Amino acid sequence: MLRPLALIALALSLGCTPRPAVVVAPRIPPEVLAARLAEADRLASRGCYLCLKEAAAAYAALLAETDDLATRTNALENNLMLAIRENELRIPDSGALEAARQLQDTLSVSYASYFKVLDAVDPAQPVYLVRGEPLLLKQQYGEQLKLLAELEADVSASPMKAYFFLALVLQTKQFKDIKAQVEAVPAAHPDDLSLQYRLLAFQPLYNDAAARDLIGRETGFGEVHLLIGQRALLNGNIAAAYRELTRARELLPDSVSIALALANVTFSYARYADALALFDRILASPAAVGFGPQAQLGRAKSLSYLKRHDEAIVQLVELLDIDPRNSPGEKYYWRAWNQLQAGRAQLAYEDAMSGLNAMRNDAIYRLAGMASYSLNRTAEARTYFEEALKMNSADCDSERYLGLLDSAELSWKPAAGRFKAAASCYEVVIGRMQDELAELEKDITGLSNGLIAAKRLEIKEAQTLRDQSVLNVAAATRNATATR
Repeated sequence: MLRPLALIALALSLGCTPRPAVVVAPRIPPEVLAARLAEADRLASRGCYLCLKEAAAAYAALLAETDDLATRTNALENNLMLAIRENELRIPDSGALEAARQLQDTLSVSYASYFKVLDAVDPAQPVYLVRGEPLLLKQQYGEQLKLLAELEADVSASPMKAYFFLALVLQTKQFKDIKAQVEAVPAAHPDDLSLQYRLLAFQPLYNDAAARDLIGRETGFGEVHLLIGQRALLNGNIAAAYRELTRARELLPDSVSIALALANVTFSYARYADALALFDRILASPAAVGFGPQAQLGRAKSLSYLKRHDEAIVQLVELLDIDPRNSPGEKYYWRAWNQLQAGRAQLAYEDAMSGLNAMRNDAIYRLAGMASYSLNRTAEARTYFEEALKMNSADCDSERYLGLLDSAELSWKPAAGRFKAAASCYEVVIGRMQDELAELEKDITGLSNGLIAAKRLEIKEAQTLRDQSVLNVAAATRNATATR
């Protein structure tokens, strides 16, 4: 009898023990869930990065109250859209990719192919172009074709799936072979603006009127302002480019892609301190992977014009060390230029020689000539100045230096001819720069103030060199007469 009594006592004790409370997500009335999900979907359909962020917050709020399958699915797809847009615009990771992975664990349907696309279209991994078309290695091309086949079947299933297909197919196949196909994709999702944006972002399909219409429909589209600014820059309209890129950055201040484009335009306006600040911000961003060398070169050039020569040299030393294969000639040119400005003629000469091994143009030949002249390597200097003139007959400085070399050799008649040609050259250049200055001075926005100041200084320097050349003509002529 003792055993049954013991069991009864144990059962009674267990029954009296408080049990842990079961946490159940609050139930949302179906009509409220449907309305809130529809609002989150509407925000996502607006297509801009900021819209996708708003949609993500709306989905997250819903997921705190429901485990509804449609809500989890749509939230996952929205997070994937955020991840690919952050990839495209080089915006620091917001956590969207990890959120998408966590949601994937709750779903039976696999999105593995779409996670693969994020790696395939990473702009930090450059796509090489031949005549504007992507050039992929055979293995890489085969893998992407296989992935495209998986994506193509579900293009009409959702805007996100269509977007990922477009992103990959435009990078993989020849445009002439897919033009009709890709242009038809948005028709399956006519209310989703992200697909219209994605086609505009592909240069052969860009249309200015369509881009502006898209901004009219969704004012938060900072990425469309980037597209308009890039096309304006391509067309030589830097004022429009600056305006559009500035607006893009106001909307998306963390985008490295936007900041880099704006930094280059700001540099073009001779606003070197502002450009330097932008390049510094880019280099501090965790999203700048793959874009560092471009920003570092822009930073070095900005420092050069700000006459911070030693800092520029340090930057160029680092840049040549980490990225010696891309544009080495330009990097050696700027390091040589800074060395010469800092009075280090031998180092400037060595860098100019390295630059000549990588590129040939009048600027590098002229710089090599100036460094050689400073080292009294007169024969060598003459060769470089002559090469510069062959490439650019309007190279006034090379003409003047050749006059100085002739004078040093007491060849007064050739010297007089060189100085006369240099004086005439400077006169033409001064006239052209004065016309350019008059155009710049029409800008009442203040945007061109840096260019105006730089242009006035260039004119003043050219006038000084012209006047010196005129005096040298007279001196060389007198000496030529005296030595007959």
